[in-house]
Amino acid sequence: MKLFSRLRGRCYCAFCKAERKVYVKKHIDLTNVVGAVLLAMAVGQAYWGAPDPRALVIFCLTIVTLEVFVYMRWRSSIICNLCGFDPLVYKRSPERASQLVQAFYKEQHNNLEFWLSRSPLVERRRQVRAQERKVSGQREMLARVDARRAKSAAALPPSKSP
Repeated sequence: MKLFSRLRGRCYCAFCKAERKVYVKKHIDLTNVVGAVLLAMAVGQAYWGAPDPRALVIFCLTIVTLEVFVYMRWRSSIICNLCGFDPLVYKRSPERASQLVQAFYKEQHNNLEFWLSRSPLVERRRQVRAQERKVSGQREMLARVDARRAKSAAALPPSKSP
């Protein structure tokens, strides 16, 4: 157990490759335990007027509460807020992680703030739309060329065959 540990760190999302900050502290450390001891002693002293063994209950409740909140903070910070990718779910089930990213994207589809964000999914969607426009433009151009050919072929007098 370290006395002090880094609280936040930088990492890259494995799905969208965006750099982001995450909490690296997964569990409580020695400073949290010392703080819980001091809190339990102060509350016990203030409530009972002298050091009391019942303050041990306060200490245990404080430790459990701290551990739950630190772990939940870490757990919520590792989920990418740009694409919804969760590495822990991916480790257990890649298919489930894929479903979560798709659900995140469908949820954000009508959210204007998401479309104005720097999410790599937005950029990918723009690329797909540009490609679709390019393909549809080529199809329209080919349809126009075919129509002109048919029109010019109809305007020509029929050829005499010997």
